Amino acid sequence: MAAVTDDFAKKCQVKHNDTLGRFVIALGNIRAGETLLLEEPIVVLPHAGDRRCSKCFKLTEDFCRKCHLLALCGDCSEHDERDCKRLCDLKLSEEQVHLLQEKKHSEVQSALKCLLLKENLETQPLYEEMSQMENQLTARRGTEIWKNYQEHAYDPLENTGVLKQLNSEANEDLVQGLLGALDVNACEIRAPESGGSMRGLYRRAGLYPHSCLPNLVTAIDDERRIKVYANRFIAAGEILYNCYTNILLGTEERRHILKAGKCFDCSCSRCQDPTELGTHMSSFICSSCACPGGYIVRQPETGTWQCLINPEHTLKQEFVANMLERAKEEIFHARDDIYRLELLLAKLSRLLHGNHYLMLDLKQNIASILRQILQNMAHRPNKKVYERKIRLCQEILLVLKVLAPGISRLKAIALYELANTQAELARKLYSEQEQSSRDLLVELDQTEVMMRESLRMLLFEPLATPEGQLSRSMLRELKDLQNDIKLLQEPNDDVVQ
Repeated sequence: MAAVTDDFAKKCQVKHNDTLGRFVIALGNIRAGETLLLEEPIVVLPHAGDRRCSKCFKLTEDFCRKCHLLALCGDCSEHDERDCKRLCDLKLSEEQVHLLQEKKHSEVQSALKCLLLKENLETQPLYEEMSQMENQLTARRGTEIWKNYQEHAYDPLENTGVLKQLNSEANEDLVQGLLGALDVNACEIRAPESGGSMRGLYRRAGLYPHSCLPNLVTAIDDERRIKVYANRFIAAGEILYNCYTNILLGTEERRHILKAGKCFDCSCSRCQDPTELGTHMSSFICSSCACPGGYIVRQPETGTWQCLINPEHTLKQEFVANMLERAKEEIFHARDDIYRLELLLAKLSRLLHGNHYLMLDLKQNIASILRQILQNMAHRPNKKVYERKIRLCQEILLVLKVLAPGISRLKAIALYELANTQAELARKLYSEQEQSSRDLLVELDQTEVMMRESLRMLLFEPLATPEGQLSRSMLRELKDLQNDIKLLQEPNDDVVQ
């Protein structure tokens, strides 16, 4: 049974209007970092096209050897006993079972998991709550996603008789509504394999409306418990906003994701600003302008791409779309190759603003590779490698400080990477006698300030998350750093000089 703490009831109030539908406001003033919601998921399910073990959630193509309908990997011997027994009671032929197990019908798994909630007394209240969630049924009807669920979830369940055996009153709208509720309300969570993801549906988390400038942070730990907390001070009566997309995407990309998956158009201040709050995360360089500041941006009212200095300088939407698609393809093929990534960054810098979201993606990829190089001392990295990573971290941070001015995981990690690299470079230069102990002390003092700020933000993360674990290791690093600073502050010949 999904557990909900009292924080939500004490601090949040659910309201309704025609624009947002159901939304949440703060009942009282909320401090930065204050927890508003802690709860476990109703269900954990794979993304469309994936099939995951019903017990451990690893990717698998195997099924339970008893019920033959729910996925179960070779390492797990059983899943929920009640679900298994209910499915074993179904009267199905081998041909029908084979149809439901087909890879192309992987959506059957999600539909079954949702339908089974109604079969157990303990989970029936969760099924009822899920049935009341926003599912955008009308907006989705007849769309590609509707047709996909019809072909790969509803039709197999209906044609094999499973749907009527589980629920005699079930029809296509019921199945589409349950799957729609998942798409609209579920949160992305880490999968067991590195870099993988899946979906978790929570009772209250989906009530917070979206903004590309949220005042909330969502964290999900290794046990798939969700924590929602304030990223800044929130006054009583303010609407509480979560962010459903990656804030480091450009406006068109974010809006496309929201429209396709959540069926709404975001109208936040960032989406309405052609410059994205001055970050220019979607801006092109105007080749027709000789002076600095000639950037071509998309006008939200008309959808046209115009220069900020001279509106007669324009780009066609088709050119923009094709150019970005080619750039994404080149980035994909250049991954893990730092030389190709750097060349691509230089090439695109003639077309895109330095803060364009594709440029930031490249910078993050390069910084990640540089981290690996610096961690492997066998590479014997020189000063330029450290300086390159420092510059990239600084450029990424400048954007994050605008888009995420409060508590932010992304900002905390970027700040940590900057501080760590700056400290290592300072120690290297000192050991090679290129800096005095006084210079080293100045650098380490600056590092301590950055490390403390990064740690302040990460300490709000649950311990059972990569960020929570990082915060614990940072505490040890900070202690070592403070010891180094203390030693350097003691009088010695070098400092006296």
